[in-house]
Amino acid sequence: MMLARALIVPLILALACRILPEGEDAVADTSGARSDTQTFEVPPPPAQIPATTDTLVALDNADSIRHDTTAPAVPRETELSALAETLTIPVAGVRAEELLDTFNEARGERRHDALDIPAPRGTPVLAATDGRVLRLFTSERGGLMIYTADASERFVLMYAHLDGYADGVSDGSPLRRGQVIGYVGTTGNAPPNVPHLHFAIARSTDVSRWWEGTPVDPLPLLQRWSKSSR
Repeated sequence: MMLARALIVPLILALACRILPEGEDAVADTSGARSDTQTFEVPPPPAQIPATTDTLVALDNADSIRHDTTAPAVPRETELSALAETLTIPVAGVRAEELLDTFNEARGERRHDALDIPAPRGTPVLAATDGRVLRLFTSERGGLMIYTADASERFVLMYAHLDGYADGVSDGSPLRRGQVIGYVGTTGNAPPNVPHLHFAIARSTDVSRWWEGTPVDPLPLLQRWSKSSR
């Protein structure tokens, strides 16, 4: 009996692990098997429950705004101060002290260049400042995304991993600060058990080239806004 099991288990594993060409069905060759061997069923492995991550370091490689390598804009402190005065936190119900410092974290071989803001799926995503929609965009990594310009047309703001867009939001739509533009989700390469907004800001030389600019850390700007609004 033990010898029979020792022979059958490797056969079962070999059949289970074989990679079949498309359209080919698995067929076990039993021509050489002894007729008096005992067959038995191997129970399926237990379902794997995704582990809840306690860090956003390995979360994603969402398509952030690309670095402008031709004539990169250098944001001035006066410009950043002016932008900070117009900003609000882009996820409903999130306070400044709850924001995570993820801008400088590694994402693969590059810097993250964005702020990850965890929130329950479906939480409203808000326009962080007045401006307009530059492009509704979908990418493999970032999922459903929105690129916008601020009212000064100096900065591009990006919102990624959205669960969906709000009604009435389209390319060219005017935006008011605090307006609902979408909903927190996990589209793209975000882990399905960690819904969050991937939020990026970049100084641009031409917002019509909405995919590039000089990354700006949103965290100190949002914290500055929070202090000034008290």
